[in-house]
Amino acid sequence: MASGVGWRMLKREEGSQQANLVNLAEAVERYGKKRSHNSDSLMEGIETSSVNATVHPPRKKARATPLTQINTVNAAAPPSPLPSPHGSPPPETIWPTTPPSGTSSPLPQAPLQPDLALTTLLTLPSLLAHFTALPAPLQSHFLLTLLRHSPLPVLRTLHSVLTPTLARDFLTLLPSELVSHILSYLPFPTLARASRVSRSWRAIIDSDLVLWRDLLKSTKIWFGGDSENAFANSIYARRRHALRDQPPVPNPLPLPHPYKMLFKSRHLTRTRWVNNADPKHTSFPAHGSAVVTCLIFSHGRIISASDDHSIHVYSPVTGELIRSLQGHEGGVWALAACKDTLVSGSTDRTVRIWDLSTGRCTHVFGGHTSTVRCLSIIKPEIIDVERNGVIVKEKWPKRPLIVTGSRDHSLRVWTLPRPGEAEFRCFGPDDTEVDLAEVCVSARDIRK
Repeated sequence: MASGVGWRMLKREEGSQQANLVNLAEAVERYGKKRSHNSDSLMEGIETSSVNATVHPPRKKARATPLTQINTVNAAAPPSPLPSPHGSPPPETIWPTTPPSGTSSPLPQAPLQPDLALTTLLTLPSLLAHFTALPAPLQSHFLLTLLRHSPLPVLRTLHSVLTPTLARDFLTLLPSELVSHILSYLPFPTLARASRVSRSWRAIIDSDLVLWRDLLKSTKIWFGGDSENAFANSIYARRRHALRDQPPVPNPLPLPHPYKMLFKSRHLTRTRWVNNADPKHTSFPAHGSAVVTCLIFSHGRIISASDDHSIHVYSPVTGELIRSLQGHEGGVWALAACKDTLVSGSTDRTVRIWDLSTGRCTHVFGGHTSTVRCLSIIKPEIIDVERNGVIVKEKWPKRPLIVTGSRDHSLRVWTLPRPGEAEFRCFGPDDTEVDLAEVCVSARDIRK
């Protein structure tokens, strides 16, 4: 039988006849209540079961005499309301004893309370269950109340979570037919702004054939379809050629449909030229009193030729003469340009190649017996070629060509020299014709 000073444990059959008995749970509860009210004694409020001991009411203050030191089972645990049984090893004292009489009492101790965050975390499932059981209006009211009492960092975190959750990109979710129908109600300026919203919107808008075809027709700049299809085929051929010569770019921006490029060109031409309410006119003198025989616009340059044997290069903005090309011995009647390379044909029966960056004449082709009246530069393209019954794609011509036409009823095809190739002339200083097969090895006659 376990016992101590002023208390003892009873058997079950002895409990019914004793009036001053308390069970263990009630003893713990009374101890907690007394300790929360800043009790000076650790065991105050526990009624003893000794027959000889005098019973004091709980409301009376405990005597100033020190109580017997209580030994607990575990030194790290809070003190138990009942002493340990005999035979247990005495642990270290972690609670101070009652100070001797005549000294002041220690400061009151705060009651033991569990961690608030841990308690809230443990009750979170119950709180969530109650919240899900509420109707939608009460849920909204509850959330609004929490938001009103939330600090700014919590609101920022909530915003970063809700924004992507509530966002819906309808253009990427709807079928392409519905997307084209929706976008067809937007004018061109609005479509241009919408294509700058995101990469996905730009890919959808720029690649929509039906959208740009209908826009060409609705604005009355659709010219039947033949010219539009020819333009689209040339754009596709140019892109295939560029993909073959250049390494692939990771994550490239989507290329626009050729119909969009055509609409942009025709729309700007009409708005800036035809419908321009305040056009700007710039004029400047050129070639004096000589006749301007031909004129082209290439890479931000106005290039004009005259029967005074000269070729002039002007700035289209200021009209300033940038460069004058001299070398022909007759009037210049044909011009063609490719980047910084200019090809000219003259009444002196020669074809000259010019470097526009330096103004030098790098090559002279001769062979026509009359005025070179027209010429053109042919760039390589990818074409379908049948070989042994199989259609294969090849680049033709292998390099850029020059085709010239003359009043001598002949066409001549020349290889366009690359920048940096050796300079040569097909005529000597005495103007005597030389064997073109030896000098201009790439020239070929095409006669009617």
